[in-house]
Amino acid sequence: MKHQSLNPNFKELIKQKLKGQHFMHLVGFDITHINCGIIEGEMLLEQKHLQQFGFVHGGATSTILDITMGFAAYSVIPAGKGVVTANISIDFLNPGEGDKIIAIGEVEKAGNKMVFTQGKVFTEKDGKRKIIASARSVMAVVDASD
Repeated sequence: MKHQSLNPNFKELIKQKLKGQHFMHLVGFDITHINCGIIEGEMLLEQKHLQQFGFVHGGATSTILDITMGFAAYSVIPAGKGVVTANISIDFLNPGEGDKIIAIGEVEKAGNKMVFTQGKVFTEKDGKRKIIASARSVMAVVDASD
């Protein structure tokens, strides 16, 4: 899906905003691709990301979905605006096992007050990806200083 940004400097602004994403840095998640309407990121899976059965914790999955969908929304809004999560719904499709986890957030529809997004999370092991979750969110557009 082709998206158009209302802010020509969205890539630079996203890179600046990522510096303040303290929880993202704490868990070890990094954004790897910034495109208009689509954000991708990944992290190496460590024991701290797993729950008691050895699968990726739902909180880790939820966090990286929220980050990628939120920044996907941020990439299409005007300068001087920001986004906050108004609603998020996640379906956990498969147990998360692997060496790496990848999240992709994408804008479905952008409006003046709300941006609708979707996301997917995959684990990767030996170069093979497996989907473990899909999500939808509504991001509310708010006044913010860049």
